[in-house]
Amino acid sequence: MRQSKRRIISSGGFTLIELLLTILVLGIVVLGLSAMYYQMQMTQVESMHYDLAVNAARTAIEELRNSGYNSLNPSSPPAFPTNLLAGLPANSSGSVSVTQPMAGLKEVNVTVTYTDYGQPQTVILSSDIGIIGISQS
Repeated sequence: MRQSKRRIISSGGFTLIELLLTILVLGIVVLGLSAMYYQMQMTQVESMHYDLAVNAARTAIEELRNSGYNSLNPSSPPAFPTNLLAGLPANSSGSVSVTQPMAGLKEVNVTVTYTDYGQPQTVILSSDIGIIGISQS
């Protein structure tokens, strides 16, 4: 009796094609994640700059409010305090304009401009300051 020789083929490994496809898929996933991470970093920086600009404008308005109604002159508005622009990108600027819509009331407009990733950004805050203050009787 003759014994037949059997070849046993093992399927216990990966082929070269399977490995290359796996590497390709992982590469696409990593590329997508890195693009998402970069976008998140950009958004975080933009948000930080916006918060700094809003805080600078609010602080400027509060300083003007504390200086009093009579110190606000529509024909020669006060200068924006440049120390409030710390933390914003270079070439950031601020301006103040004062109008008097009616007697006893002045409107203060504070504008902060800066550039984020080549795009100009502007924050404008307004506040009314009246001649009537809080009095105690």
